[in-house]
This record gives sequence, structure tokens and C-alpha cells, in this order.
Amino acid sequence: MNPIPVKSPMYGPKLLLIDDDAAVRRSFSVYLEDSGYSIIEAPNGAKGVALFESEQPDLVLCDLRMPDVDGLDVIRQVAAKDSSTPIIVISGYGEVGDAVQALRLGAADYLMKPIKNLEVLEHSVRRSLQQANLLAENEKYSAELERSNLQLRHSLDLLRMDQQAGRLVQTRLLPDTPVQLDGFNFQHKIVPSLYLSGDFVDYWKTTDGKLVFYIADVSGHGASSAFVTVLLKYMARDVTNRLLKKTGAVSMSAVLVGLNKELSQANLQKHVTAFFGMIDPLANTLSYASAGHYPMPIIGSNQKYTLLEAKSFPIGIQASATYEEIEVSLGENFTINLFSDGVLDLLKSNSLAEKEATLVELVKSAAGKFQAVYDGLGLSSVSDAPDDVALLTIEKSTH
Repeated sequence: MNPIPVKSPMYGPKLLLIDDDAAVRRSFSVYLEDSGYSIIEAPNGAKGVALFESEQPDLVLCDLRMPDVDGLDVIRQVAAKDSSTPIIVISGYGEVGDAVQALRLGAADYLMKPIKNLEVLEHSVRRSLQQANLLAENEKYSAELERSNLQLRHSLDLLRMDQQAGRLVQTRLLPDTPVQLDGFNFQHKIVPSLYLSGDFVDYWKTTDGKLVFYIADVSGHGASSAFVTVLLKYMARDVTNRLLKKTGAVSMSAVLVGLNKELSQANLQKHVTAFFGMIDPLANTLSYASAGHYPMPIIGSNQKYTLLEAKSFPIGIQASATYEEIEVSLGENFTINLFSDGVLDLLKSNSLAEKEATLVELVKSAAGKFQAVYDGLGLSSVSDAPDDVALLTIEKSTH
């Protein structure tokens, strides 16, 4: 649930109550103040508009039938000054037509007098504030996305100009490491076989409180593959954001479908293997989908370490490909270790099955800890690996 916006640091959300009936104002004020809100009262529309300008409330509760400046005029004037502030109309019997007109003017909700159960009033206030907060977050995210797009376009130009400058840009596009998001520790390392890497990782918190992460491996090496990793960073966040705006929720399989369609249409002559995961901190679950990624991530909890499973197809090859969404419960303490396929070249086992088993044992002996896994693979001394190597570790510990 999104937090209710608070403009004042000392009190709960500030509500402006406009009604010419003193008894109604008193009844509403007492109830809402008990619920944690800060109430400003206005006995008429003119006073209400003046208080709106001076106090900048988070929400307006307004009666329709008032002398001089009625509720509809209040809505027009408030919307002209700040259209983002939600307005709840309070309408008496026989005023349904005016209530409908109020909604057309931009009111968030309307309630009919008399309100016998004031929980209905509180619910409307809370819902309207949450909706306003969500809209504000979406606008903020859109602005940030636009700034990111400008930076990415500049980054792409630098990648074309110079390999070494491109490596610096690509490194800066990677997320901070280590970093903690809502109690979950994220840490990564990418060891390129050349200046530029076709491997990439990213992780971020969505506007609905989920934690999305991925590891991707672009086919080939050098600048052309690094170019696709930059595009992928933009596309992954953009597709996720568009799904949230459109449906209010996001699944990793839907993200892969969207990315696959865009990369296929771009005709870059590149395909990408990737693993996308999403942690729900409240439900303590992991939802994931894989696009031909190998080896699969290793999840560990209570001394048990196992490979996740999924059947999948790389993105960027077949535009109509579909992906399976899988959800698993997470333990109170757990680790998730993700690798690109370059790690398999560092293991001495012969068959892929043996390499897979060796990797699980290595993670188990390291208890899934990033530094121990990193050291166990000898990544600090790798200088001439035939392929890029990426490692991403997610840990949660209550100890």
C-alpha cells in the first residue's frame, strides 16, 4: 500500500473541511482528528478558497449547497490553483445531478448526506489520498525516466566514440554495489573479457514497493553487445513502468514478453539470455521468469542450496515467444546467487551437469555469501577469461 502523502512534518495529512453547517463540521472534524488527520474548517466557500491558498491542504472536503460561493465554484477555483489536490464532494439528498457535475469538474469522490457511518467518510479520504499519492509518484517517476533517457542517449554516443570511454559509461550505468533495499542486500561484480561487457545486472524498487532484479548476457562481445546492455537497462525499466501504469501490477513473464517484442523488432542481430526476478517484501515471495538463462540461480535457505528451474527461450529471436511465471516462498533468511554462463569456463568439471553440481557445492560451502563465492571462483585473479563473467548475490538475514 502506498503511503499517504504528508505535507506537514508534525501532523497527519491536512484536510480542509468546507461546510456552512457548524454541526456537520464539528462531527466530521472530531472523527477525522481521532483518525490522525489535521483539520482546517471553513464556514463558506469564499473562506474555504482563501484557506486553500494559505494552508495548502492535502485534501478538500466540500459541501455543495452553500451561500455565495457554492461547492461547484469551489471545485473550479481549487482545480485552477492545484489540480493535483483531491476533492471529496458532500451532497445532500436530491442533489445527485450536482454531484455528477462535480465529478466531471474533477472531484475524486462524492458522499451523500446524512453520513450515518463515518467510517465511510474516512475510507473515502484515505482512498483519495492514496490515489493522489500514486499519481504524484507516477509523475515523479516519468520525470526521472525522461532524465534517464537523456543520460542513456548521451551514453550511447560515448559508446560509439571510444571503447575505453564506453567501458567507463557502462560501469556507471550499473547499479550501486553493495546496496540495501528494504532489508535485502544486493551486491554484484562483472569481469569483462574485453574492455566492454555483454553481461549486465540491474536492480531497483518499483513504485508499488516490489524489488525487481535481473542478470542478462548479450550474445557476442565488444561494443555491439555492450550497446545492447545499455538499451536493455532502459527497456527493462520502461517496460516495467508501462505495465504498472496499465494494469497496476507487473509480472516477470510479461516483462520478458515486452522486451522480447521490442528487441525482435529492433533487428539488432543480437539475442539475450536473461533471468528476471521480483521480490515482494511484504509477502516474502520471489516471482521469476527465465529467458534461456544458464546456469539458473541458486537459492539457499536453512543450509539447503538448490537450482531454480524454468523452461525458456532467449529474447530477441522469436517475437511470439512466451515465458513461464514461477513463484516461490522465501525463508526468513536466504541467499540468491546469480551467474552468467561465463562462470562455467572457470570450473574444472567436464560435463555441464558436473559444472552445475560443482557450482552448487561452491555456493553451499560459501553459505551463499558474495565475497566467499567471489573468492571461491577466483574472480580477483581472472585476466584472460574467454567470456564475460557476472555475479549477482541477494541476501536477507534477520540476524
